[in-house]
Amino acid sequence: MNTAPNQTVRVGVDVLDRSELRRLIERPWFLRFGFAREELAHADTLGADRRLEFLTGRFAAKEALLKVLGVGFLQGVTPREICVEHGPHGAPVVHLRGRAAQLTPSSVSVSITHKENVVAAVALSLPSAADAAVESGRTVSTDAKEPANVSPPDINTTATLQQSTPGEQAPEITAFLRVRIGQEEAHYGGDLVDGARILRLFGDLVTEITVRTDGDEGLLAQYSDLRFTAPVKPGDYIEARGRLVRRTRLRRVVELQAHKVLSARPGAGESAGAVLDAPQLVCTAVATTVVPHRRAGTATTPHPVAEEA
Repeated sequence: MNTAPNQTVRVGVDVLDRSELRRLIERPWFLRFGFAREELAHADTLGADRRLEFLTGRFAAKEALLKVLGVGFLQGVTPREICVEHGPHGAPVVHLRGRAAQLTPSSVSVSITHKENVVAAVALSLPSAADAAVESGRTVSTDAKEPANVSPPDINTTATLQQSTPGEQAPEITAFLRVRIGQEEAHYGGDLVDGARILRLFGDLVTEITVRTDGDEGLLAQYSDLRFTAPVKPGDYIEARGRLVRRTRLRRVVELQAHKVLSARPGAGESAGAVLDAPQLVCTAVATTVVPHRRAGTATTPHPVAEEA
């Protein structure tokens, strides 16, 4: 549309297949180039499959926004200057920095959707007459397939189980554990702790979530997307987190991550330790647990976390 400058509306659309970014997101230089710190911090809390979906969606949104701005990645704007975060109810919210902020013609909005391996994003520059409404939150785009499951749980084990009113995003259900790995748990040469120790933490998280949702411990059926990404040694402090991402009549699917936050430093002294500058991911997995039929439908939250079939 080419009307008066303050009434111009621009639309940008981008479509990506997740396979296009599968290898790129394993390269540190691409992550630094393509994503803001907030986006990477959230991606590190996700399982492998959801992480790929999340980053692909964010990159598609950046491509769509650049089309709205009328520039490319090699014309002075880098993707990390475009940060696509979650709003209070899960809708994508855009924050522009650096040169990207200088080129913004007016308020911008973006929507992201997923279908199997395909991710699509639509960006829209809103007319200046709508700016006030955007800033007050009345015209923020909504995206039912971008759930508001972005904030990590507090230090204590958490699970929000309040009833949702019609039309609101169902609150997430999470669990959290922090443990210190003892010397007696070293299993392999070099004081390495076996991966089963982390899986026991994951099992406790899944059990807590099913007790909270169904009043039953359930039966763990399988792990998928299991990855061990860093060694664990005695003296390390491990934070493990679980998040319910899907519910069916009998099954509960939980995303799990474990991070090392404090590390022993035997080279600096027998009792030396250090707080890591950033939590180090040591393991991710997705767990599926089954609850008895007699308990199905007794959960305290009536709707599953928003997610595509």
